[in-house]
Amino acid sequence: MKRPGVGRIGLVGLGVGRTLTLLLGLLGMLAAGPSWGQAPVPPVPVCPSSFPVQPPTNAQARRQELQRLDGLARACNTRADYFAWVGVLWLTGGRPQQAAIALEKALLLDPDLPGAELDYAQALAELGERAPARQLVQSVLARPDIPRALHDWLTSREGDWGDWDISAWQWRWQLQSLLGSESNLNSAPSSNSLTLTLPGGSVPLLLSESEQPHAGMASLDSVALEAARPLGQGRLSLSGEATLRLSPGDSGNKLQWLAAAAAVTQPVHGFDAGMRLGLMRLRLGGVDLYDENALKLFAERPLPWGDEACRAGAGLDDSSRNYPASPTLDGRYRGGQLGLGCQLGGASLSAIGQWGLDRAQSPLRLGGDQRRDDFLLAAGKTLGPRKLTLSAQWSRLRDVDIYSPLLGNVAREIRRRVARLQYEHSINNHMTMVGYVEKTAQSANIDLFAMENRALYLGLRWSGK
Repeated sequence: MKRPGVGRIGLVGLGVGRTLTLLLGLLGMLAAGPSWGQAPVPPVPVCPSSFPVQPPTNAQARRQELQRLDGLARACNTRADYFAWVGVLWLTGGRPQQAAIALEKALLLDPDLPGAELDYAQALAELGERAPARQLVQSVLARPDIPRALHDWLTSREGDWGDWDISAWQWRWQLQSLLGSESNLNSAPSSNSLTLTLPGGSVPLLLSESEQPHAGMASLDSVALEAARPLGQGRLSLSGEATLRLSPGDSGNKLQWLAAAAAVTQPVHGFDAGMRLGLMRLRLGGVDLYDENALKLFAERPLPWGDEACRAGAGLDDSSRNYPASPTLDGRYRGGQLGLGCQLGGASLSAIGQWGLDRAQSPLRLGGDQRRDDFLLAAGKTLGPRKLTLSAQWSRLRDVDIYSPLLGNVAREIRRRVARLQYEHSINNHMTMVGYVEKTAQSANIDLFAMENRALYLGLRWSGK
């Protein structure tokens, strides 16, 4: 028998249940946020279960594969086979430096990864590190677990590996020719006047036209040479570079720059420690403007930080800084340096800081001793044949004594900022298109030392070994 009111109550309950369901659905939609008009969320990259064995023989296919792998760097940051595959692609593309970085990461994750040691050995050999390369090959031959076919192949080529002359010099050269323009070829002050402070008051003094900024076209050509060979367990390297800047019809702004260095590095308790001797010569308009002879002691070591391959270093500098045209400016600089460089796939980051004191060699030097601080930060990204680098430099010079009673009777302070954006496009293994834009801004509490310069250059670079 049907009781009175049961049907009504059931219908009301059913209606409440539907209402609650609808409200809960609406609340869920509100909590998730409105989805209309929004772009779909891109899928999170997933690291493949495996990677190919043979690299592409086509250069374009290699570049496309490297671009794809660059997007998988985070997803595959713990996979040794990923870094080994990246290393093989760089190696077959003629980039042993990038290959060595990737293969080293692969061996850190899996020291027994088949084939990675041999690829790493080849990369090191192409970089001139013949001794450690041969040791890697010999360690592979000594392993009992390698496939018999690989062992036989290595044994048949053991003479080739052994014929690596680990005492031979390895050479590299580079030629670069750029054409562009600068807004201040002669590094002249920004202001066209100077205020002298005299006992009777301030007197403005106009600078001559030759002391004002000269803008114009210029060619910038350079040649660099490097030679290296093993030295015991370490390395001996020699390097030299010469640069010539010419401005048509303006011989007074002809710039000649020469630098040379010799360095010795040896492993010491997990560090790469060494000594570097260097010299630099600068001529402007046919005048010997600046000479420097430097000694540097340094030590650096790799740091296993996260996914990056990083190296940290420290150094001590001692150099004589001479001005042949104005000997009273000569000084002796001593200071310390800290640096850090990291590489992850095609991305790189480096930072260097330097602090020191330049002691006056003559009591007649205006301003006396000088405190110097220098910082450099650079970041680069490589995408196939293209590379983009952004660098910034900040420097500060502070005189200990008053510079001159005629120039405000204050101790001079100069702040210098340089920013450069550089683009490189590899045409083949020996030729690269290079272009950069650079802005220099120097401010000072004495107008005579404030200056600006904007530079734009484009050209080609040839390199080989």
